[in-house]
Amino acid sequence: MTTLPTITALGTEWWIEIFDEMSSEKAQSIHDGLRLFIIDFDKKYSRFDPDSIISTLNASRRIPTPDKETLALLNYGITLYHETNEVFNFLIGEQLANHGYDALYSFTPKNESIDIPDPTEALMLSDTQIILTLGHVDLGGYGKGYLIDLIAAKLTNEYGIKEFLINGGGDMYGTSEKGQPISIYLEHPTIPGTFIAESSLFYEGFAASSTHKRRWEHAGQTYTHIIDSQTGESSQNGIAVFVKAPTARAADAWSTTLILSAPENHIEAITEHKLKVAIYHEQLRTIKQYGPF
Repeated sequence: MTTLPTITALGTEWWIEIFDEMSSEKAQSIHDGLRLFIIDFDKKYSRFDPDSIISTLNASRRIPTPDKETLALLNYGITLYHETNEVFNFLIGEQLANHGYDALYSFTPKNESIDIPDPTEALMLSDTQIILTLGHVDLGGYGKGYLIDLIAAKLTNEYGIKEFLINGGGDMYGTSEKGQPISIYLEHPTIPGTFIAESSLFYEGFAASSTHKRRWEHAGQTYTHIIDSQTGESSQNGIAVFVKAPTARAADAWSTTLILSAPENHIEAITEHKLKVAIYHEQLRTIKQYGPF
């Protein structure tokens, strides 16, 4: 097994384990290529980088002649809006900033009330231009998972690697280790380094979501990074959601969705998209599974 050096991007630490046999020279070449690839994605799509495509779109409301990757990334966000019965909404960037989760990480909320728009009405996508009429795009709900899938494709198609595990701050995609599933551990949402269950990955993605990971207080009120687009308020339900899916992007987005809306509201979608879900209730100290997690 080869563990590539850690890469810092998208506000987290990335590490990649490769189970194929390889030389140290090839490992270094893969690391150098992936590092540039990850950092480039971050610079292009981070809401916190003032020069990114997303920041430019949020500020100027228009991107002329967009590239295919940007169109695909935003189209996937609209697809998620439909698949989750309008629960997952990636036009929450302005409200996150309003709550203090802004480019300066001020964590100082404003008193403004902002409605979160319907992305199918506020965002117009075509090969010639992208137009945003309302709201601000934030890719935090699926950006890491989307990038993990791109890295997985790059490892397979460009570098010829078959067995690997990609970990981007807890979001993952794994193939296999010597033909067997890769063991992973579900971390307790409030006690770092404590694990509540063991599971495995076999050619699938994984993501976890909890309102305890990014939360702050101001003037006696608690805020989190997960916004209910129907109310504009922070979710504070105290559960942790773990999702496995055929892709990391689906696992990432659905882990956020199921924080906001109970799995019982999405049974058909869970089956259709081959999701495996585990919900940890901290107060009850129980895990409820939907599918063979």
